[in-house]
Amino acid sequence: MKHKKLSLVVLLMIALVLAACSTKTETTPATPSEPATDTSKDTEQKQEELKPAKIIITNAKGEIAKQVEQAGKDFAAANPNITVEVYSQAVGDSLSAFDRLTTAGNVVTIAMFEPGALTGAQKGFGIDLSGEKWAAETTQIIKDGDGVAVGFPFAVEGFGIVYNKTVVDKANGGPLDPYSINTRDKLKELFDKVKASGVEFPVAYQTEAWSVGNHFGSLWVAQGDPAQTVADVQAGTIQLKDNAAFNGVLDTMELLASPEYNKFGKAPLGKYYDEAHLLVGSGKSAFLTNGNWAFDSLKATAGSEFGFMPFPVDNDANNPMNNKIVAGPTQVLAINKKATAEEQAAAKKFLEWIVYDNAGQDFLVNKSQIIPAFKNISLEVTNPLGKAVQQAVKDGKTLPFTTNYIVPGEYFEKIGPEVQKFLDKKITREQLAKVYQDYHASKK
Repeated sequence: MKHKKLSLVVLLMIALVLAACSTKTETTPATPSEPATDTSKDTEQKQEELKPAKIIITNAKGEIAKQVEQAGKDFAAANPNITVEVYSQAVGDSLSAFDRLTTAGNVVTIAMFEPGALTGAQKGFGIDLSGEKWAAETTQIIKDGDGVAVGFPFAVEGFGIVYNKTVVDKANGGPLDPYSINTRDKLKELFDKVKASGVEFPVAYQTEAWSVGNHFGSLWVAQGDPAQTVADVQAGTIQLKDNAAFNGVLDTMELLASPEYNKFGKAPLGKYYDEAHLLVGSGKSAFLTNGNWAFDSLKATAGSEFGFMPFPVDNDANNPMNNKIVAGPTQVLAINKKATAEEQAAAKKFLEWIVYDNAGQDFLVNKSQIIPAFKNISLEVTNPLGKAVQQAVKDGKTLPFTTNYIVPGEYFEKIGPEVQKFLDKKITREQLAKVYQDYHASKK
């Protein structure tokens, strides 16, 4: 995700990340393999039946380069007839490991992409994974533009209203069930309780363009089937100026930005990210809008007593949008149709290893601190916001990760600044709706 979520720890890690990592000492690209037909519907091969194969894996999450490299080694050790090469993209590198390898003529067996790539630049890349054993363990498989399940949900993230449990539970007179705050009026009542407890400004609402644009500014997409909703706006079938969910998101944004509750309400467009986290982390405020990646900033000031609650868009307690947080895959693994049958079989074995093998689960959750998308994995990340997302996934209390259905970079650049103007009362709601509508119409 291209948003501000780098902690001091991550910044220190960047210096350690290599542009490419391999389970071999050399990183010479493999000789291109002959294409094979899609074997995703074949009967599952047992380990002893797998033919010798070499698989190339590209990792787009440079911050876990060492972990992915070690996973390749551990998997290869458990499957001696399979050779694994891992190539990781360095953090901040604009040229992906996948692009670097394919430009050189190599066939990448397993590629890590953002989900949107599978309906865009990499549409048609992956084989159908719907028949795999692990598919029954998740509801988060990503489909391509033709509706084929091609994306193994590797890394799950979530976002919503982050709150300081210590402050909120004290104001509430006891532990709060965050999912009980399922209307906008209940959210306002909670703000009033926290204010009455002695917290002058319950909310520290940072309005960076990525936050109010591609993240929370895309929440209206979750009002139904996200892909269809976006298509309907693009076609003009949905007019956002009259759309209840769209207007509801803006209503809640205005509540969060209100000078009555928001520390930065009188000047909402400043750069408040660090200060907002300091305020909520220290308990001087109680609420901000962010994702599980915000924990590193929060824990530096206070500890670990933080949680998530939904972002209510109206006063209908039965509205699913009011009862769930946004969560979903932000990175997926896809198996290349151009890989040989042997390579595809080995690649499918690797994905199964991640989900079912103790070492694979340990790599994913304990070593990489990645929230799993699979209900059979009982290991928990230590990040409390990550735990909240993981529990929401298990409980079925999640909405689709809405930024997977837009172009996040364009929302950041084109939509975010306009939402900021709206919150600063520089443009009207109707003008903002037109910005959205015109943007999507341009995508026809």
